[in-house]
Amino acid sequence: MQTTVATAPPKSVEGEEDGLVKDAITGIVVESAGIKPGRLVVRDASGDYAAELPTGLGTLTTVVLGVSLFSQKALVNPSSSNNEIYEDEVEIPLLRHGRVWVKSENAVTPADPVFARVAAGAGGTEIGAFRTGADTATAVAWTAAKFLTSAGASGFVLLEVNM
Repeated sequence: MQTTVATAPPKSVEGEEDGLVKDAITGIVVESAGIKPGRLVVRDASGDYAAELPTGLGTLTTVVLGVSLFSQKALVNPSSSNNEIYEDEVEIPLLRHGRVWVKSENAVTPADPVFARVAAGAGGTEIGAFRTGADTATAVAWTAAKFLTSAGASGFVLLEVNM
């Protein structure tokens, strides 16, 4: 007999959109290591829809393609946790307008600004991940997005994207 009931099921998975009206495009991954869902993705110089992770300060002003969305096509090994990735040269869905669940590197509230990681720093190493500050110049402010919920470090937060 079941004696307990979970009253707070898991919120989501990284890169899952919330099902409301959205605008998404398809890019082609040009990252040899691949791109995980729930990451900021920018345009590579090799083509209009060539998708890569941000590589330095200033890359968020004109070349952002969107946030990578979760899809069953992203699973390399479904039996392994944290192994969801879009491999090099495959299609990747990118959210440009709508809401997506991401994991924040640090604690966030809806009042906090959104920053995206562009280099490894003291606060994290996942390029394209989201946080609330510059982390000693290794993350850049992204004004086309805002946090809609609160979360602790490494917690799920709903991100609204409006590009």
